[in-house]
Amino acid sequence: MKVAIVEYPGSTSFKETKRVFSEIEPCETYSVWHSEESLRDPDLVVVPGGFSFGDYLRPGALARLSPASGLVKRFASKGGKVIGIGNGFQLLCELELLPGALLSNSSLSFDSSEVFLRVEKSDSEFTVGCEQKEPVQIPIGCYFGRYWADKRSLKDLEENGKIFLRYVNQYGDFDPDNTYNNSAKGIAGILSRHGNVLGMMPHPERAFDSFHVSTAGRDMLKKVISNMQSSGSSGLEG
Repeated sequence: MKVAIVEYPGSTSFKETKRVFSEIEPCETYSVWHSEESLRDPDLVVVPGGFSFGDYLRPGALARLSPASGLVKRFASKGGKVIGIGNGFQLLCELELLPGALLSNSSLSFDSSEVFLRVEKSDSEFTVGCEQKEPVQIPIGCYFGRYWADKRSLKDLEENGKIFLRYVNQYGDFDPDNTYNNSAKGIAGILSRHGNVLGMMPHPERAFDSFHVSTAGRDMLKKVISNMQSSGSSGLEG
């Protein structure tokens, strides 16, 4: 399975994201620099976290103008599967592949911490079965991590099963009046309308090894890849 990892100037999580996916069988990972004009026929495109172009103007505002970003949008519009993590999630919203936007944290400061999450049931073919009975703990690192969307978009996400991750407490309870970072509906990760684009603020690549706070990220990503294999996903040139 060919996995393209798109790199922008400032993509500080690029190397660890590439390493993590390369350790998941049967992934064959390779880099796509932001100025390249071909994705080279991948089965999955991953946009890692970091600070593309230094987050100037706002996260993803400049990265969306890169040639590779246009290729990612075209790939997704044809049904290709895309995962955006952290800054990658922000960019996917900028490209309008996902609804809503990521606003500055309610604390108006950078937050690097470990959050508890509930993996929601989803009807997406590459995330089905990822939900777990217990809350998972995965690191987060962002200044613009507060998810926002208009009421209609939030209703669509809720009713169509496109909320993938919610912030919860350590017991797995969700309190709509007390969400982490005041994110709308406690949203930490969502899927596109057709279920082929996934964006999340937490960093599963930082919950992968035994020395991390948990291995929940590894379990999640391995399930996603396993689902793609089962569905017989094929590459789409971009």
